[in-house]
Order: sequence, then structure tokens, then C-alpha cells
Amino acid sequence: MDYRSNKLLSRILKKQKTTIQSLVEMFNISERMARKLVKELNEELIHKELPEILIDKEGNIYYSKLIPQVEEQLKQFIYESDFYTYRLIPNERKTIEAMILMNAEGYVTAADISEYLETSRNTIIADLNELKVWFSENKMKLVSQVQKGYFIKGEEKDIRNGILKLLELNQDYTNYQNGQVFDIFNHLLLKELLYEDRLPQIQTIVRDEERKQNLYFSDFSFMEIVFELLILLKRVSMGKYQEGFMGESVKDSSKYPMSEHIMEQLEETFGYTITEAEKKDFVQELRSKSYLKSSTTHIDTIDIPVMIGGIIYQISERLNISFYLDFSLYDVLVDHMKSAVYRTKSGEYLRNPFREEIERKYSEIFQIVRECIRPLEEYVGKQFQKDEISFLVMYFASMLEKDKMARMKDKKVSVMLIGGMGRGTMKLLETEIERFQDIIEIKKVKSAHDIEKVPDKEIEMIISTVSCPQLEIPVVHIQSPILKQDEIYEIQMKAMRVLEEKQEETEFENSQLEELNSKKIGKSFLTEDRIKINVNAENWEQAVTESGMILEKKGLVTKNYIKAMVDNIKVNGSYIVIYPDLAIPHAEKEQGVIEEGISFVRLKAPVQFDGKTAPVTYIVGVSVKNSDSINDMLYNLVKVFSNSILKSKLNEAKTEKEVYNLLKNKI
Repeated sequence: MDYRSNKLLSRILKKQKTTIQSLVEMFNISERMARKLVKELNEELIHKELPEILIDKEGNIYYSKLIPQVEEQLKQFIYESDFYTYRLIPNERKTIEAMILMNAEGYVTAADISEYLETSRNTIIADLNELKVWFSENKMKLVSQVQKGYFIKGEEKDIRNGILKLLELNQDYTNYQNGQVFDIFNHLLLKELLYEDRLPQIQTIVRDEERKQNLYFSDFSFMEIVFELLILLKRVSMGKYQEGFMGESVKDSSKYPMSEHIMEQLEETFGYTITEAEKKDFVQELRSKSYLKSSTTHIDTIDIPVMIGGIIYQISERLNISFYLDFSLYDVLVDHMKSAVYRTKSGEYLRNPFREEIERKYSEIFQIVRECIRPLEEYVGKQFQKDEISFLVMYFASMLEKDKMARMKDKKVSVMLIGGMGRGTMKLLETEIERFQDIIEIKKVKSAHDIEKVPDKEIEMIISTVSCPQLEIPVVHIQSPILKQDEIYEIQMKAMRVLEEKQEETEFENSQLEELNSKKIGKSFLTEDRIKINVNAENWEQAVTESGMILEKKGLVTKNYIKAMVDNIKVNGSYIVIYPDLAIPHAEKEQGVIEEGISFVRLKAPVQFDGKTAPVTYIVGVSVKNSDSINDMLYNLVKVFSNSILKSKLNEAKTEKEVYNLLKNKI
């Protein structure tokens, strides 16, 4: 099983409409590969004596016998999966690693994680180097000590928030009623919190308390509460308690009785002692949730942020977007949606000059966003303008493109087949190996007597029906041309390890930069003479003006365009802060665009745009004429600034030429 077959099985079990065409679009593969994906999944199901998934003449994919008994068998199939039978993609692997580290009771070595995840130690070490930045951004520190390993240092509240984010951005809320998890990756992630027995019991406790209090959560908030309690139990079982942030006055809150009763039930059910400080702090969590019904006249809740989180989840689920560890982009999107709600409530209007083109080009995404924000519109009492929706579509289109391209890496292992059989038998073996065509490429087929000429430099792995001498490359021995299930798994695992080793041959920093180069889309927007570093600016207005003056000096815009850039921010706020530490001031093309391009300014000290966003060091002045250009530019800028190694190099660059060499052919 892998990411794609897992997603397919999950959709079928959730009874979501799935077709061959939807798989083609979802995974950016051919129709032939989509049908092959269904065939391979069926082979695994048949091996477990489960019914097959069917495809009708119209290409609809469905389960033939999805009855309760079969659902229970499939659930067991998912629960029996491990890191040997499920092949993690890199983002999934790093997410699991972060979860392991935050839930560890002591030091964890790279070798421990390597053995647990069935992944090479070098891959784990490279992942941990990247995760150091992620932990730092989330107020934690990944500490390493020679001969001991790694552990997480941080406030208990921050560690719990980190765990909650991993769950919120990667979980499936659609099965919240019965506590079932029809997704192997989510099962493996939740497994670190011992969820299998605890999750259904926690859900029962919360539902019972809802009825007693006559107070009911929205679906998203219900599962958020359940996850928070699951995390609390795990941490308390380790002897980890929060210090206590709430005073005695919190007992007067309408949510305190609910918190107290839930904690008492947890103590009685699971046998752990929960402190008074935990009960008080949990009141704050209950206050921050969205409620469908309450018996009280005073609702001390923060509905809009929770609704926004639910809406982003729904849109991401429908578009098959995975955030994994990319929380900074998620947080920026949340902030933008909050601003959009404020503008809609107050009757303000933010015009998107590319709205018509965006609506036409991304009509499906536009419709999905429009449908998903309706609950928010009902809450606010006003409809979102199409221009506001189009800005959201731009975010999701960029994320979708990033997600698709991450799956398009065409990495294959060069394989030699060796056998002592005739040509017909070897052809049969070649046909069997075609099931691995997404990761394996057959380069040579040799007879057993020619084995002394192996290995060739271009061969990275051998699959053989005869005994081979000790070789430096991996060898999989098979009994016959008809592969058995254990042989299939062995071939998959060894091929993936070879791919990982290939990636590790280049230094980690270089591989990151090469990956960035390979994902660059569209035309280049930057030239060396439009870069300035260590620029002094007392405020955001001076910083934006500086970026505009570069555009004017190079003949890309008129002088009026600079004032329009500043006025746009004064009227519409800080939505131009599209990513942490990055702002892209711009104006409409009618206000003075002559030629497309950008200016790149690194400030000596960051400036604050408003109280809602963090200070910004990088100001990228934008001059574009159409939506294709701005989509390309947004995508490439986010790729640059989400790469922690490249961002660090930009911060350390001493000259404009160094900056240009880092960014050349990237934006």
C-alpha cells in the first residue's frame, strides 16, 4: 500500500464518488495507471480474502459488497498495516517522525526511528535536520546529544499544540460519529497516541456531556475536543502536566461544569489523576469552540476562527490537498480568511483585477470554495463577493499545484533481472515486474551463467530466480516468475530504500535546492539589477515605496503605480503579507503597469504592516498584467520562502549578486 492506494480505499469506504477520471486528475497519472492502481489494490484485498473493488463501463469505481461485516474486515486490514506494508511518502514520514519525538518519554535515536519506520538511518538524519526548523517555528527545540539521541524541549502547552496541529491538518473528520479511521496514514499517526481503545470512549464521554449540558458542538469542534482530550490523556500518562494559566475566576464560566464533568469521567474511565489546573485550562479550550446549540444565553466562544479551520479542512479534503508540516502556509490562509470575514461584515470591497480569469481558469475550485464558505456567510449574514472568493481560489490553486508537482517526481530504480530459465519464462517475469513500473525500470535481462559480469554501474538492484554471490547492490531472490505477496513487499521496500539512498548521495542542502529548481514554473520575473539588500525603512510605507521605486527606475511601472501600491494597503490592509516574513505590494495594471516583473528588497530591520501579521523583512514589489503571471509568481515565491535552507541562505547573503544567484531561475 502507498499514498495513492490508501487514498483510493479511503474514498471508496467513505462512499465518496470516485471515477477513473477523478484518479487521473487527483494523482496526475494516465488512465492506464489509474486502472493499474485499482488492480494493485484489488490484489492486496484478494490476498486478505476481501471483496474486490469494481469499475463499471462509465469508469465509476465502487465496492461490490460494502456491508457491515466487510467494513469491519477492512477496518482490521487498516489496523494491521504497519510501516513495512505501507510505503510512506516523504511528507508523511516527517509528520510521523515529529509525532514520535513529541510523544517520546526520553531520548530517541535516529537508529530507533529508522528501524521503526523501515527507513534508512541517513534519511532519518536528513529529516531531523529539516524538522529542527519546524520545531523552532512552533516554539519547541529539537535537542540532540551524542550517544543519547534526540528529545523535544519546550513548554508543555506548545508541545500539545504541536501534536494537535499534526492531527488537525492530517485527520479525516468524516467518520467522527463512530470513531472509525478508514485511512492507513491517519491510523499510523494516531497510533502514537494509543487511540484505538481511547478514541471511542472519549467520544462517548463528550457526547454524554453534550446531552447533560444541552450544549452541542459543531462537527469540527467535536473532533477537535476529542483530539485535545486524547493528547491530554497521553501526556498525563507520561506525567506531563500543564502549569496552569487560568485563575479561580474561571470557575464562574458557563463552561467550567462541562470541563469538570469531562475530566472526572476521564479519571474514572482511564484511571489517571487529572489536576485542577488541567480542568481550569480546558475551560479555555471549550470557550474557543463552535456550538450548534446551547442552553445558556451567553456563549463565550470564538466561532469564526473555528469555522474557518473547518472550511479550510473541507476545501482541502475535496481538492485532495495535504498540508502535512506546512503550517505556516496554513496560518497565512487562516489570517487572510479572517480579514475577508471582517471586510464582508463591514461592507468593504477588495477588488481582484484577475477575478474573471481566475473564475474561468479554476472554475471547479471556485465552485468548491463557494459551496464550502456558505456556513460562514450564514453566520456573518452577508455573502462573500466574487473577488474575495477569487483570492481564496488563488491560495488553493497554488497549494494544489504544489501538491501535484510533489507527486510527479519521476524517480525509478534501474533493475537487472537474472534467471536460469528460458526467454518465455523471463518475459513472464518482466510482465510481473510491470506492477512496479512507477518505481522500477528494467534495464537488463541476463542468464544465470553471465552473472560474473554483474553489477553494471547503471544497475541499482537485482531481482533473481537463482542464487547470487555477495554483491554491493540489493538483491531480491524469488522462487518463480509468479510473484508471491511477501516477494512483492520485499521488492517494494528494497526499491524504495534504493531511491532514498540515491537522494542521499547528494548533500542535503544541494538536493533541496535542486528540487526547488525542478519545480519552478512559468517565466522568470527577477533580474539582478532589481535586487536591493540591507535597505533602511522606518515603516511599511517606506519599504513598499522602495520596492516601487526600483520597478519605476527599471521602466516596469509609472510613478503613479508606487502611490497606488501604498494606497492599496491603506485601504485593504495587510493581505499582501502572503507568507511569513514576505509581503508582495502591488496595484492594478491600469494604475501604471508597463512591463511585467518584480523587485526584491531585503530590509535591514523588519517592518510591521499591522497588529495582525508578524513583522516582514522581504518586500517583493509586483508588476503583472494577468492571472497566469501572478499565479506563477505566487507559487514560486512560496516555494522559495518555504524552503528553510534557501531562506537561511537569503538571510546570510552579503551582496545583491549572492541573492540573485540563489534566486536565479526560481522566481
